[in-house]
Amino acid sequence: MNEPRVSVVIPYFENQAGLDRALAALARQDFSVRQLEVVVGDDGSAVPPVLPATPFPCRVVRQQNLGFRAGAARNLGARAASGEVLVFLDGDMIPEPGFVGALLAGLESADDGHGVLAVGARHHADLTGCGVTGVLRWVAGEPVPGVRRLQDPAWLTDGYRRTENLRAAGTEDFRLVISALLAVDRALFERCGGFDETLVGYGGEDWDLAYRCRQLGAQFIHVPGAGAWHDGPDLAGRASTRAVKDAETLALARRIPLPSTRGAGVVHEQPWAVVRVAGHRDDAEAYLTASHVLRDTDAGVWFTDRDEVPEALAADPRVRTGEPPARILDRAVVAVDVLAPLVLDVALRQWCARGESHVPGLLTVRSVRAVHRGESRPETVAPADSAAHAADTDRRLEDRVEHHG
Repeated sequence: MNEPRVSVVIPYFENQAGLDRALAALARQDFSVRQLEVVVGDDGSAVPPVLPATPFPCRVVRQQNLGFRAGAARNLGARAASGEVLVFLDGDMIPEPGFVGALLAGLESADDGHGVLAVGARHHADLTGCGVTGVLRWVAGEPVPGVRRLQDPAWLTDGYRRTENLRAAGTEDFRLVISALLAVDRALFERCGGFDETLVGYGGEDWDLAYRCRQLGAQFIHVPGAGAWHDGPDLAGRASTRAVKDAETLALARRIPLPSTRGAGVVHEQPWAVVRVAGHRDDAEAYLTASHVLRDTDAGVWFTDRDEVPEALAADPRVRTGEPPARILDRAVVAVDVLAPLVLDVALRQWCARGESHVPGLLTVRSVRAVHRGESRPETVAPADSAAHAADTDRRLEDRVEHHG
C-alpha cells in the first residue's frame, strides 16, 4: 500500500462533538481519500477520543496533561504521521469539501525550493444546535435553518489583501499565519524543528513557527479557496481576552526579536543582531568594539576566537565566546561579522537599516533570511563612505570610548 501524500493532524482536548464534525467533513473531501490519513494528537484528555469509521486511516496518539500544549500535541501527531505534506486542522474547525486539495495546490504553487507555509481561509458561524448532517450541508455551501454566519476576522482579511494573499509578505507578516488551518511540507517542518513545545497556554506557537520558517527562507501563501469553519467568533470577538493575549505577547517577546514584539530596552537571550567578533588582540580592543556594536541595538556579541569574555564585559549577558548557537542565529534578523577593532558613528541597528553591506577588512552585515535562501549579496562600501571605521589601536582606550556619533 502506498504511503499517504497528505497527513491531517488534529490537536484534540475533550471535544468529541468537534472531532466528529471535522472527521465527517474530511471524509467528504474532493481530494482522494486514498492519499489521506488523519492523526489526532490528544493533549491529555481525561477520556480519549472515540474514532468513528472513516474512509482513510485514522488514529490517536496521546500525551500527558501538563497544561494547554497545542504545539506539543501537533508535534506528537506530526511525528506519528507519514505524509509528505502536513495539514494542521484544529479540532473545532470544519473544512469545506475542497479544503485539502486547495491547500495542496497553493503549497505547490508557492514553492520555490525553500519550503512553504500555506494557510487557509477561516470563516465563522453560529452552529449552535446544528448536528453533523447540518454542518456538512453548511460547509458545502447549502443554507441551513438556524445557522448564522459571523463576521470573518477583519485583521486577517485586511492583512491578506495588503500582502496579496501573503505573496508579498514581509518580516512582520508572520502574524497572518494561523495554525488552525495550515499546511506545510514535511521537510520544512522538520528543518525548523516543528512547533516550540516550551510554549504552554493559548496562542503564539503558530506565529513563532511562521517567523522561524520565514527566517529559514520559506514562503507564505494564503489560499482563499481552502475554507474551513469555526463554530463561534474569533478570539477578538470574545470577552475577557486581555490576560490571554498578554501572556502570548510576553512569550513571543523572548523568542521573536522585533521591536513590534518586544519593544526596546529589555535584554533577552535572543538578539535582533548576532555579532561575531574576531581579530582583537587584547581586552581593550574587545571592549571598544563591544561598546560600539551594543549601543542602542538589540544585539548579542560572540567573540569567536577567545576562550574567555574580557573581565570588563563579563557581567554583560549579551557578551559570550565561541560560535553562536544555530537556534539563536536562525531566529536573528541580521548576522554581523566584525573582523577588526572598530568604532561606529551611528548605532549598529541604524547602519544595518541600509541593507546588507561589507566594509572590507572590517565589517559584514547579512540578512539571515537571505543567507538561508542563497541570496545574500552584501554591497561593498568604501571605508570613506562608511559609518564604521577601523579603531586607532595606538591610542589609549580612555581616549576612544566616547567616540560615538
